[in-house]
Amino acid sequence: MLVRKRSKHVRSSWPLAGSLRAVAFGCVTAGLLASCEPGTPVDNQLPETRISLDTIALSGPDRLNSVVTLSWLGSDADGYVAAYELRVAGGDWTRTLGTDSTLVLAIPAGIDTADLTVEVRSIDNEGGIDPSPARLLVPIKNSPPSAEFLDGSFPEAAVWNAVTFQWTANDPDGSSSITDIELRLNGGAWRPIDPNQKLISLVLTATGATELYYGSQELAAANWGYALDTSVANLIEIRARDLAGSWSAADTAPATTVRMPTADVLVVASHSAAADIAWASDLAALGVEFDLIDLLSNSGIDRPRSWNPGFRHILRGYDALIVYSASSVMLDPQTGATKLPLAHMAPALQRFGEAGGKLLVSASFSATSDLSDLVGTLPIDGLVTSSGQVRLVTDSAVVAQKTGFPNLKASNVLIGLTPMVSSADAEVLYRGQLTKLSGWQGDNLLGVLRRRQGAVQTVFLSFDLHRLDAQSGQLRRNLLQKVLIDEFGL
Repeated sequence: MLVRKRSKHVRSSWPLAGSLRAVAFGCVTAGLLASCEPGTPVDNQLPETRISLDTIALSGPDRLNSVVTLSWLGSDADGYVAAYELRVAGGDWTRTLGTDSTLVLAIPAGIDTADLTVEVRSIDNEGGIDPSPARLLVPIKNSPPSAEFLDGSFPEAAVWNAVTFQWTANDPDGSSSITDIELRLNGGAWRPIDPNQKLISLVLTATGATELYYGSQELAAANWGYALDTSVANLIEIRARDLAGSWSAADTAPATTVRMPTADVLVVASHSAAADIAWASDLAALGVEFDLIDLLSNSGIDRPRSWNPGFRHILRGYDALIVYSASSVMLDPQTGATKLPLAHMAPALQRFGEAGGKLLVSASFSATSDLSDLVGTLPIDGLVTSSGQVRLVTDSAVVAQKTGFPNLKASNVLIGLTPMVSSADAEVLYRGQLTKLSGWQGDNLLGVLRRRQGAVQTVFLSFDLHRLDAQSGQLRRNLLQKVLIDEFGL
């Protein structure tokens, strides 16, 4: 009679201990045959385990890297295999139900090659564990890591005040094998950076020193000792080190020119050539010096590759910002989002205002312009939408609502105006004597201002200021005199 296990549910008066989990009908052995008597306990037969490979005969440069795929199989003569346990190099056992796995074998720190023992043991349905686990000696070698810059994150043209860039690192032995990342500038000494921070900004201070910022952090990282060179293009290099102490080859970023701000005012232009000429002429007439970022010239080569935090760091070098823009949208190469220029700038403008920066905006919009990113940052809650259209004819004006601000007029009929809805904390600055056509209805608000601690901090005009050109632009220059000189104190 064959000996078999009984189910756990079989009642018996025999005590069960240790691995005794089955009761047969008693067995008497006679040669190779067995006869059974009821009530005789039978030991659980423990499972056996085998790995698909008996040996890996590799040495020298032919050794495996630390990513190894193995399979195994267990058998149990008197039941079935319920699970397996694995361990590497005498470590802790890890339970699995699978019969294969891709293992990342961590090579011990400081060495290039190692022979690591992988063990697998079966566990049967009675909880019995294979007392002689299958073992395989795996000869592995360290694979050096790699580190590189994302070249597309670097500016193609010279930048004011700050450069923001991204990098990445990889290791065939697993990302956890990378222990150190280092940067250096212009062939100087290597300096460590945080291996977990893949977005870096190097920012010039007013003293000419350079601070390093991680991601969107507001505080500079400690112990950064390099200074960007403002006289020549900077060469920035990166490298990675792994657990075995192997360094990657150094990767060099595109040459980057960073300029020290030359004025207290930054102008960001995103409009026509006529607008560029008018603004440059007006600011020169007032004696206001400025640095310029033209978002449209030369196919947009001057656009920030990073609006946030890159553009935010650029603004650290200025006391005031002037933005004039048309209603066209543009792509942010970092995020892939297509928005109005002001929408891309919004996070930076928010921080700039919180730090006490002064802002003058002259912007035109279309009926479909998305202003959701501007709400809260700028003193505008939306645009007046209506069928029909409005015009500003030559005998009408954009009328100032504040003492000391000039009325504005154009020498030609203006169309395409977009009256606005102000934010709760805005003060009305300009209203238009608008001619309403084809059933147009709505408010005529065209300009507002916002104060901070009693002083004018932001002036927002929802029209193209350069088109208000009556009296050869003198009224327009009077407004700029009032805002930039009298209110902003430039």
